Amino acid sequence: MAAGLAVLGMCFLALGLFWPRALAWGGVFLLLSGGADAFQKGPFMTPAQPALFLSGLLALRSGTLFLRPKLAPLRTHLLLLALFLALFALKTLPHPGAVLPWGLTLLHGGSFLVAYLALAVGTGAGVLCVLQDLRLRLVPWKALGAPPFWSLRRLERGYLRVGYLAATLGLASGMAWAWRYFGSPLAPDPKEVPVLLGWLLLTLYFLLEKRLQGWTRALILLLAYGLLLFAFMGAPFLGSRHPSRLGF
Repeated sequence: MAAGLAVLGMCFLALGLFWPRALAWGGVFLLLSGGADAFQKGPFMTPAQPALFLSGLLALRSGTLFLRPKLAPLRTHLLLLALFLALFALKTLPHPGAVLPWGLTLLHGGSFLVAYLALAVGTGAGVLCVLQDLRLRLVPWKALGAPPFWSLRRLERGYLRVGYLAATLGLASGMAWAWRYFGSPLAPDPKEVPVLLGWLLLTLYFLLEKRLQGWTRALILLLAYGLLLFAFMGAPFLGSRHPSRLGF
């Protein structure tokens, strides 16, 4: 039960990047997860418990800072720290060892299919947006025949957000695969490592979105999507222990 609440809390933290109210729900689920683990094993008997409590409290505090724009850097720091603490807690929680239900398998694979599709559109629009921005700055007369800047920006933001949320849901549900087959939610598998790195890069992208400019913005998007695409196409050829032999 504690592990399921922690996964749910991490998903709401990711949603909180775009919807501030989700941070409160994420914090509550993480605190409940820590409480459930403490009830089962005793207070502070595992390193996951303080990580869950700290992550939940940081998420709650980060949510209150959305009403104070001048403290946006502090909010970003707290949210990033809460996400890392939630991942650490999932690493240290014991795996349930139960057979995966069919619905979870469908959710896991379907989430990543949506993520690959949405991120493909969002990454492409983002790179074109960077190119169009450079044209407008350097050679504005050549930008007349290119796609409109704001149309590309809307495509980028919309599809990247959908793709990121779907990838978060796929990653969280995929930890059940790892619990069942690897004995740990985070394993050094050729599929899981690039997915986690790609997800972390996308998280960094959204946290620093207003500061990223030019080619740095495009390179982070391309690298993040490249890692996820490598997990889908390259992992089966590198000895991945994923039970479906696919990348998701």
